[in-house]
Amino acid sequence: MNKKLQKDLKKIFKLRNVLILVVLFFASLLWFKYITGIVLILVFAPITFLTVRYSKMVPHISIESNTGMSSFMGYVFGPTVGLFYGLIVGLFSYVSNSFVSLTYLSIPILGGLCAMFMAFLANLGIKFATAFAITIITRTIVAYFWYGLLGADPIERLTHQASQALTNLILYLPLLKMVYDMIAPLV
Repeated sequence: MNKKLQKDLKKIFKLRNVLILVVLFFASLLWFKYITGIVLILVFAPITFLTVRYSKMVPHISIESNTGMSSFMGYVFGPTVGLFYGLIVGLFSYVSNSFVSLTYLSIPILGGLCAMFMAFLANLGIKFATAFAITIITRTIVAYFWYGLLGADPIERLTHQASQALTNLILYLPLLKMVYDMIAPLV
């Protein structure tokens, strides 16, 4: 090795520089879960906004994804992240799309509660797909009776809850399971 290269390598590999690199490496490993969470929020939030917007086009049919995405966030990142995702993204999506009524504003709250329930099921060791199905079915039953207390029409409640349950179980479950399988080893 020539002397100039040796001198340059000694500058680069000083103890201080090596320690900084090691600390940065371990910090990136520790924070990878949070970086993944931020990326998923940046992907899920626009999807939630758009599904809420397009749910308005077909009466009595709901394709909203806030409940499914909140549940996913709760299962992977814990009840606090899932709750806040459901409330913040859900409320923003519904208010921005002019869905402002007690029944519509209940959807983000139910999404946040579903996220907390998913986190509870995750702590019990229940697999993602099973926990998701249990959560969506439970949410559908609770929402049907909750909207009845709020004065919603029984046929409207039935169609909304059935379409929401089917959308979450048939469309969002396979997609979220695929995302979960990709990120599970990393978080």
